[in-house]
Formats: sequence, C-alpha cells, structure tokens
Amino acid sequence: MKRIAITILATLCAFAAGAQSSGAEVLRAMSQKLAQMGSYRIDFALEMPGVEESSKGYCLVDGDRYVIDVDGLAQGYDGEAVWMLNTLTKEYTLDSPKPHSRNLFDNPTRAFDFSDEMFEVESFATKSEDQWRVVLLPAEGVLDGIERVVVDVDQKSQLPTLLGYDMAGVGIYIELVKIAPVNTSDNDFGITVPEGYEVIDFR
Repeated sequence: MKRIAITILATLCAFAAGAQSSGAEVLRAMSQKLAQMGSYRIDFALEMPGVEESSKGYCLVDGDRYVIDVDGLAQGYDGEAVWMLNTLTKEYTLDSPKPHSRNLFDNPTRAFDFSDEMFEVESFATKSEDQWRVVLLPAEGVLDGIERVVVDVDQKSQLPTLLGYDMAGVGIYIELVKIAPVNTSDNDFGITVPEGYEVIDFR
C-alpha cells in the first residue's frame, strides 16, 4: 500500500511539473507565432467592471511601432514619440515610449512577451476542447498594480484569444476577436492633429 501511495504521489508531482512546463511552452509558441507574422492587427472587445457594453478596439503592431484605438482614444508610437489623441477632451499628447512595459495599453508590442524572468506560471489548464488557459504572476515592477495575467490560447492556431488583467480582485478582460498579418506603412503609425486640439508635451 505504501509503495502504491508513493507511486501515485510521484505521478501527481510529475503531472504538476509537466503542467508548468507545458504552460511555458504554450506561451513561447504563441510569442513565436506572433513574431512570425511580422506586422499584424488585433481586433478586440474590452470588458470592464461596471460597464454593461464592451468597448471595441484594435491595434496595429510593426516591430516597435504601434497604434491602439479604443472608443475615441487613440495612442501610437511612430518610432520617435508616443502620441495620444483624445477626441473627447480634444487633446493631443506627446510622451516618451515605454519599451519595457508588458501592458497592452502602454505597449502592445510587448504585451505577449511572457519571459520566464518576468512571469511565473501559476496554473495551466485546458479551458475547453480547443483552448488552453495560462495564469501568470508578474514579477515585481513588471506590471504595476496588476496581480495576475490570464491568457487563453487557441490550441490549433497557437494564437491568444483572451488577455485578462486582475487587479485587487477586479478584472479587465480583452477578448481578442481576430489576429491577422497586415501590410503597413509609415502613415499608419502617425496622425494629423485636428485643428483646435490642445497640444501637450510631456517629454
């Protein structure tokens, strides 16, 4: 009986270790898949606590350059400065880039980079017949205020289908509706400031 118990325990430990390894492998494959696309576009729906209807948005990524647009708020990096256009307040803001940020809303180009030194796999499970779910714990200072990151990955395409940020029990979830390679130009990452907008420079 004791020998059987030891065998079962060893099997469970091996399974747990394999799950952790598999979670990291899934994330690495996902990152590689996105990198192979070169330039790509993500269409998403953003769900926030206390808001009945989800917000629609998209982002374009090409190397370090990006544009992200959500319900009248647009932000981008053209290779020189981060700009933000707020159509509600009629403000155009310039700021320095955050190349090390892993937050989708600060820097979409690094949002799916879950390297081992920055994130620890807390759990890995099969969410459904065709999707995995990986829950990650960010290292201190990697994602200020965000305690956990939830990532769903399609088993066939190896692309993410959901990205969630848990902050003190409050979750913001981004459904990644479509991810596809696109052709981009320099014009896609800049913007013409509309007449009458206030320009604010924080650089």
